[in-house]
Amino acid sequence: MRRHTAWKQSAVVLMLAALVALGGCEAADTGPAGAKPTLFLSLPDECNTPDGMTLDTKTGDIILSCPNFNDTKFPGILVKIDPRNKMTPYFNMPVHPETKKAGPMGLDFGPDGNLYVADNQYFNDKDHKSRLIRVNIKDSKPVDADVVVEGFKLSNAVIWKGNNVYVSDTFFDLEDKPGASGIYCISLDEMNAGCVKLNPKGTADPHLIATFITVPNHRNDLGGADGLTFDSKGNLYTGNFGDGVLSKITFDSDGKVTSNEVIVKDKAMPCVDGIFCDLETDEIYITDSENNAIHVLSPDGALSTLWENDDTDGSDGLLDQPCEALKRGKELIIVCFDMSFPGLKNSAYDEHHTLSVIQLDK
Repeated sequence: MRRHTAWKQSAVVLMLAALVALGGCEAADTGPAGAKPTLFLSLPDECNTPDGMTLDTKTGDIILSCPNFNDTKFPGILVKIDPRNKMTPYFNMPVHPETKKAGPMGLDFGPDGNLYVADNQYFNDKDHKSRLIRVNIKDSKPVDADVVVEGFKLSNAVIWKGNNVYVSDTFFDLEDKPGASGIYCISLDEMNAGCVKLNPKGTADPHLIATFITVPNHRNDLGGADGLTFDSKGNLYTGNFGDGVLSKITFDSDGKVTSNEVIVKDKAMPCVDGIFCDLETDEIYITDSENNAIHVLSPDGALSTLWENDDTDGSDGLLDQPCEALKRGKELIIVCFDMSFPGLKNSAYDEHHTLSVIQLDK
């Protein structure tokens, strides 16, 4: 396996304070007054495209991935946000030997205590160069990294359930199945035995447990399976970036898929990026990158909009292409990706790189 040593924190100096930015764009706000997002963190240019988050339950730290697609002179990195909201460098992701780039996106801690990170190479090379990387943790600190799965097109979200990791692949790019995407499942035992090589031949790989087809939409966006989350009953959910549907996958007692069905298709939610289930309530928080919105799916199937705002630079904490949400206590922390695609409210990448927060009442 390939191995990469952890960076020395003194090698890179980041501007790490949470700053209250001034100015910003006027926006038409939609949502209850108490749900208005405020600025959680203003990030330095070394974190110009934040993406995924996960919580280290041992330390209370949030680990944030920054692939830095907007300004690639900065390498793809992971940073740590402690319970006092102080941000520090965490790990410098290993670059792909061919593209010389790293694109860390979704991430989650496994049952072995190590951190598993999707390395999205799709924007550098579309020929199945994306990977899953294990960042090895010792005494709550990253020490090095291994490539444990190869062959994704666009590895995106990562989530663990038991001894299995689930990874969404947002594009298959199949000529006979435009808009196809899917979810892979790989066991810890298999990865520990050696780097897993996925089959690039369409949908032939045995690790592929669910597939989806993005239907034609007003953005002409064929992006498919994106965020992943489990509810308290063990059901898996994913959202479709291109057409905004939300799907639910169920399993039998042996972990085999028993159903894969669309449960939400609503014109109020034309795009689903990251999703997060509050396991205490089974409410699912959904980031809508097109509308600069956060939606909430209740256990009874009702969909509501917690907040939506127009185009903004995010400097005042309003949503600037939200891509991921995470609940910490009564705070809903939201990452603003700010990498504009056709048809989104977010019209352009700007100088502000931000995380927002909504104070929840439960």
